[in-house]
Amino acid sequence: LHLCDRRQRQMCIRDRYKGDRVMNALQDLIKTYASQYKEQVVEWRRHIHSHPELSGEEKNTSLFIQKVLGELGIPFVNDVSDYAVIGKIEGAHTGPVIALRADMDALPIHEITGLPFASQNEGVMHACGHDSHIAILLGAAAILQSIKDQLYGTVKLVFQPSEEEALFPGAQGIVDSGILDDIDEIYGLHVWPQLPVGTVGLKKGNLMAASDHFLVHIKGKSTHGAEPHNGVDAIVAAANWIVTVESMVARETNPMENLVCTIGVINGGDRYNVGCGDVYLEGTCRTYAPEKRDYIERRLGESLQALDVMFKTESTLDYKRGHGATINNPEAIDYATSIVEKYLGKDAVVHPEFPSMAAEDFSAYLHKIKGAFLWLGTGFEGNPALHNAAFTIDESILEPGITMMAAIAAEYLQEK
Repeated sequence: LHLCDRRQRQMCIRDRYKGDRVMNALQDLIKTYASQYKEQVVEWRRHIHSHPELSGEEKNTSLFIQKVLGELGIPFVNDVSDYAVIGKIEGAHTGPVIALRADMDALPIHEITGLPFASQNEGVMHACGHDSHIAILLGAAAILQSIKDQLYGTVKLVFQPSEEEALFPGAQGIVDSGILDDIDEIYGLHVWPQLPVGTVGLKKGNLMAASDHFLVHIKGKSTHGAEPHNGVDAIVAAANWIVTVESMVARETNPMENLVCTIGVINGGDRYNVGCGDVYLEGTCRTYAPEKRDYIERRLGESLQALDVMFKTESTLDYKRGHGATINNPEAIDYATSIVEKYLGKDAVVHPEFPSMAAEDFSAYLHKIKGAFLWLGTGFEGNPALHNAAFTIDESILEPGITMMAAIAAEYLQEK
């Protein structure tokens, strides 16, 4: 019995040592390929940055991705949803299926970075870093294709259009297509200027908020500015309603709960001496809890009804629900943390204390598939926030980005 126990221990030690050697060899291989591909990834990123396309218009971006995947020998389909491209890398051995995702669309912003590869499409800019996301996923794909003989399973590469515009299918369109029904886990990333360059933000649970869009029409009655009593001033009514909305958030909501309501557009009036007859407002509400989402939609409507009684206006609310909340799976974050520590070092790991009230349609994947969304730090002195006309990245983050994403997939597809 003692001899059997000793032999079992020796076999376990030998198997563990063999496994460690394999994993260390894989780590060296991924890092070597990442170093080899980094300049190419920079070129891809700069090309994509120079040719941004808005949500629903990503035709040339999609064609570029297809071209690169073809050159890498990676099969793909492009008939899933709008301009989406889904690549597929099959390992030499059977096993689970993991997906990696990048978004493709740009924003209607006039770029002022002054970069030599700045946008060539007037009024359109990759101000949210999606150019980097595409380049990183292409780089990870190149690495994984190079080591596919060592993979036990399959990697699906999800290049997704229309993340910025909830009116288009985006992530939900890909989910609804069924092409990801065989996926075991999914991972994605977003460049994040609030974190130092090269660090990775890994947060369990709530990460990014649900995002809704509302449109309000407050209809009054125009009159001469010298005779306000003969009309119904929609501007005065709108001003009161704005204060009411802010008061609801400040005085009806537990300050420990996540709720933001911002009115970003207000249009009304034709001339300085005419009482305004119509005001149009647009805004957004950000929440995490479904009941809080229901609450703010209901209260916006109720407050407009009260406004009409008080000011004799006629108001309408068009409340459009957008992306759901992005909520990370704790086990997936634990796994991603282990990969970042192993490949980029423990100093690269950041566990953000608070979630963001910004939104991401990666939530559509996480509502159905186990996985996690990560933040890749690109915060350096003077770099503005996302969606700013001067936003850019420190290109040194591209190599750790492709290393991390390739490693997440490759280590997941090792022999268990």
